[in-house]
Amino acid sequence: MNRFFHCCLLFILIYACADTSSSSSTNNNVKIILEEAEEALLNYQGIETDTMMQLRMEYFHKATTFNDSVHTYRAHFYLGAFYQSRGIYKEAMTEYDNALQNISDDADSARYVQTKLAIATTEIELGNKYKAGEILLDAYEVAQRNKRTMQLIHINGNMGILSLDLNNFQEAKESFTEAITTIEEKDLIAKDSINYVEDYINYHMFLAKAYQAEKLLDSAMLYIDKGIIIADYYKDIEGKAYLFELKGKTKTAQGIFPEAYANLTESKEIFTQLKNDKQISKIMYLLADYHFQKGETEAALNLLSELEIRYTKNQLLETDYYDVLVLKANVHKNRKDFEQESVYRQKSAEVNTNILAKENKATVFQTATQYEIEKIKNQFEAQHQKDEKRFYIFLSVAIVVIAVFGFLLYKQFKKKKNPVILEETAQEVVTVKKEKTSSQTAIKSDKTVDDILQKLKNLEAQEFYLNPKYNLYATAKKIDTNTTYLSTILNTHKKMTFTEYLNNLRIQYTLNRLEEDKKFRMYTIKAIAKEVGYKSHGSFSRAFKAKTGENPSTYLKKIR
Repeated sequence: MNRFFHCCLLFILIYACADTSSSSSTNNNVKIILEEAEEALLNYQGIETDTMMQLRMEYFHKATTFNDSVHTYRAHFYLGAFYQSRGIYKEAMTEYDNALQNISDDADSARYVQTKLAIATTEIELGNKYKAGEILLDAYEVAQRNKRTMQLIHINGNMGILSLDLNNFQEAKESFTEAITTIEEKDLIAKDSINYVEDYINYHMFLAKAYQAEKLLDSAMLYIDKGIIIADYYKDIEGKAYLFELKGKTKTAQGIFPEAYANLTESKEIFTQLKNDKQISKIMYLLADYHFQKGETEAALNLLSELEIRYTKNQLLETDYYDVLVLKANVHKNRKDFEQESVYRQKSAEVNTNILAKENKATVFQTATQYEIEKIKNQFEAQHQKDEKRFYIFLSVAIVVIAVFGFLLYKQFKKKKNPVILEETAQEVVTVKKEKTSSQTAIKSDKTVDDILQKLKNLEAQEFYLNPKYNLYATAKKIDTNTTYLSTILNTHKKMTFTEYLNNLRIQYTLNRLEEDKKFRMYTIKAIAKEVGYKSHGSFSRAFKAKTGENPSTYLKKIR
């Protein structure tokens, strides 16, 4: 009877443990769980808003669940960067402020400066130039005190952007030229492309803007074209979109209208894919100006009227709305419709007065994706509450089970030791061990295992591992099994996790192709990584070194 009761209690405990979240049951190492969640976020290079937000919320959910301050900081920072890229500035500022709550300045200077830089760039985008300058000076002091060379370069670059916004064009050009020269002379992209490629592209773009502001359009085009080549080489889609926008604006100023229209249209298409309504509105304004310059006043008015509607939907910053009203007044003046010109001159004056009255108060710009983002956030908040409730239920059941077992053990200790009981206990242990051994043997000899291993072999022959979309779930689905069973088979028969298995196939493919294909040896590390299925060359480099003991750059130098 006692034995039956013990078995029931043990079953309850096992059931309670099995009811926890899948990530906890499969991997108790919190650090690995969080690092894998962060890597999934960083490796994703798509442009679907929902997927990007989903990955960020998954990472945030895990970081807060495990109460890890470092990963909680990173989760808030990534969320802030996402909101900023979509023009949702109020939410971006909130996330950056939350990130700062998890760090101090000198004690964690790298993250402090990184966050302050992000806040400063947001203030610049909002038009709060002097406030951004104060933040940059504060970040500069901390970075200099702690000898953060890379971040000092970033701060100087942002100081150049600020000089550009304040019409100090010579200072801006000097800052950007110095930054470009430093990156090229120190070969910083080869050493750390993740942190320097985007800056390298941006400094070319902002240098072009400085020349454009001075009406030196040929010089501006030189740096725009160079920036497009760099962005295209490193596959920076968003950077390319901004450069096409600038090229279209410059071509309009030069009067080269067919090229201007083609570049502005290309830029708008990319920003539409990125769901960045702020930039779509800016390009619509540039297209309206393009039609106005060509004398196509009807087309210009149609676009400007559409922009007025977008402003009412909070899809246009107030400062940009002012520019729309001024241009519309000029179009009416050109059409000799002086009554309408007067109306829009008055409207623009009122908006300008309102902007000046607000001083540094930020105009909040909400994108069309806000509703979907809120749905995803609510979904994860509900999941978090559900996990908490499940944890407390499990904890309560565990406490009851432990208390009952403790009571039974106490009763047994009070009884005299009985050899028969000891013998029965020993037999039970032997039975459990035999059952465990036989179950493992059953897994190894099961015909289903052979089928799955054969299917994996067939997938390997098809080089499935070169597709970056293949993860554990996708692979399991492809061979008609589940993730748990596939992981068990890989651990038992190949002595590796799925990630190790995938990395092993990809790196072996890389080594074979480098040996056989001379052209492949000339690829950049980033291009090789993408070719063999990695979404980031950082993950590729780590996997390559783990298998070969060498960095990809070192290996390539030896075989070239």
